[in-house]
Amino acid sequence: MDRHAFSIDPGVVEHLGSLIANGEIDRQHRLLGEGLSGKVYEFENFAVKVFKPDCSEKEDAILLSRLSGHAAFPALHYREDRFMIVDKVNGFTLGQALQAGEKLTERLFDQIEEAVERCYAEGVIPDDLHLNNIMVHQDGQVKIVDVGRFFHTRQPVAYKGELREQLEALKYYCGLFGFFSSSKRKRKRRRHYSSSDHHRHRHHSYSSSPHRHYSSSDRHHRRKRYSS
Repeated sequence: MDRHAFSIDPGVVEHLGSLIANGEIDRQHRLLGEGLSGKVYEFENFAVKVFKPDCSEKEDAILLSRLSGHAAFPALHYREDRFMIVDKVNGFTLGQALQAGEKLTERLFDQIEEAVERCYAEGVIPDDLHLNNIMVHQDGQVKIVDVGRFFHTRQPVAYKGELREQLEALKYYCGLFGFFSSSKRKRKRRRHYSSSDHHRHRHHSYSSSPHRHYSSSDRHHRRKRYSS
């Protein structure tokens, strides 16, 4: 992959590149998370994702470039074949919020739904959305921090139903039970996305303060439809 510099000091890029090449980033910068495609480290106000050498999933930066400017995705500042640099999210994952006894508010779910609609409009399918790759920043903004499993398609309409299923599952397991019209459908969703699912997706966060809490008085949920 060619180098693509964005709004970041070239000296920072050189410093991080040297640390990664020499295998020293583990000793000098805090590990924020680890996923299938690599590890994420803290550097000042940035999150640095270092790809595994044999990783075939390095489309994160390309997809983040396509979604640039949307508040629900960390801003991309630099990418190359070995690593990429994005904004660090200071907050907590939805999984951490649930473990702390919180529930997803209608306002936060609206933000998730809006982000999915933006992806859909760009022909990007947000596959593998789960409780630990969706974070809430300390300012209350939802951030989707791992897009490694997202993919681009010229026929997004074929995935419309699947996206709705993912949103329904997220909403149910985040405590907004009124989204379903019958207990039969609730049981079906429970099988589709069991509470154990989010544990196997641990360490996908770019979080520096996982124990923050949030609240909201906004209860006006807007149910939207995707347009083809």
